[in-house]
Amino acid sequence: MNIVIDAATVLRAWPNVEKYQNTTLRYTPNTDFPEVMEEIIGKPDIIRLFVTLDEVWDYRTNEYHWNYLIGENRYVGDNKHYEYDWPLTEVSPFQVHEEDYLRSHAAHAKTVMLNIRRYEREVIEGIITLETYEKVFEKVVEYYKEHIANIVYIECCNEVEIPRFGGLRMEEYYPLYQCASRAIARLNAKHSYEQPLQIGGFGMSAGMSNWKYWDAFMRLLAKDEKRKIDYYSMHEYHGNPCRILEFYIRHEELRKEFNLPELPLMMSEYGMRYGLGDAGRPDNLHNASGEVAGMLLGSYCKNLKMFPWCSFHNPNQQLGRTMFLQMEDTYIPTPSGHVMTMFHWLKPWQLIVEEDTENQIIATKDKDSYAIMAANPLEDKREYHFLLKHIKKADYIMKEYYVDAFHNNCLQDKSCMKLSISRETKFQNVDKITFTREMNPTSVHFYTIEKRK
Repeated sequence: MNIVIDAATVLRAWPNVEKYQNTTLRYTPNTDFPEVMEEIIGKPDIIRLFVTLDEVWDYRTNEYHWNYLIGENRYVGDNKHYEYDWPLTEVSPFQVHEEDYLRSHAAHAKTVMLNIRRYEREVIEGIITLETYEKVFEKVVEYYKEHIANIVYIECCNEVEIPRFGGLRMEEYYPLYQCASRAIARLNAKHSYEQPLQIGGFGMSAGMSNWKYWDAFMRLLAKDEKRKIDYYSMHEYHGNPCRILEFYIRHEELRKEFNLPELPLMMSEYGMRYGLGDAGRPDNLHNASGEVAGMLLGSYCKNLKMFPWCSFHNPNQQLGRTMFLQMEDTYIPTPSGHVMTMFHWLKPWQLIVEEDTENQIIATKDKDSYAIMAANPLEDKREYHFLLKHIKKADYIMKEYYVDAFHNNCLQDKSCMKLSISRETKFQNVDKITFTREMNPTSVHFYTIEKRK
């Protein structure tokens, strides 16, 4: 493939797509992890965190456990309590408690999106009343907001349409969302927060595959004359990046048809999937190389913010999507973590790439330095022929970073502790740079080009 980059033509300011990040409560890292993550991939504009209502509040005793040990199941043997994703949850391997998890991540992010989930099924089945749910939701948000001021975005529930998270119909979910939105409105009025709370939902799974649920949710919003919504939220897991554009276009058409407000669309989880169920989960190189086109395409969609899944996860469950692993006393980036580092290393101004028809190339500049990111998500090797034209005549050095089965891959070589230089090339007295690279299957390359001193 021929790749022609015009250094004289700026397309736009690069939007820093890596600034929205995710966490999980199923396998929580220690409290020193957020600092390490910030050092490697930058400080998130929004970090998505979680509170599970059944861990913070016990419906049987009306007791609150504000700083609960994450992942400790009090409901074993309780037939009235729904199973949710408890079978996939482990007690925090580092014995991390909820407030410590929240504080440590919030300290290394500009703002927090707090997802609040569980007890959805107990409400639907009449075990917990809507009035009680609303009261508990409000009290929980109020408590954590008091202690963590940069909590801003409240996401009501997570993937409630699938059995693991409740298996609700939209007609069952929407009253829960109304409870949450009223609670947030009261808290904002009561406290006049410097950073007011915003409410959104519904954290739908599977993007285009579950469009019928999105349509139903939007219709319920449109019929609700007292609705309160500050952003929409959904997830997408698929190897076809065009699904992102299709969802965005359909969402915008539906929003306009129903006369709903133009608001941020938070894709609060994004990753690869190449089949159905757990069998469709990718390996880490598939995820790393596959996310590039999706996040580039998504960056052109007004108001869309994408949160790749996930910064740190259980390697026995989601090794293919975790960005970091713990090895001994430190955290090591996986190929997916290296891709976030590459996004972070891109320069402020995006350049025109004339012949990339597959959205696998990102080229950026800052004065007379350049950074190029190239992905090959295919199962076969691929040859790229690069031309960087219209640069100032000078001597340049190009540093190359490869992420594939043989380079910068801690899953194959535990000595790969960080993203390291794979090759250096020097160019003398040139006003254009040409080079050809054969990329291995499911790989990502990063090139920095600077004037030699």
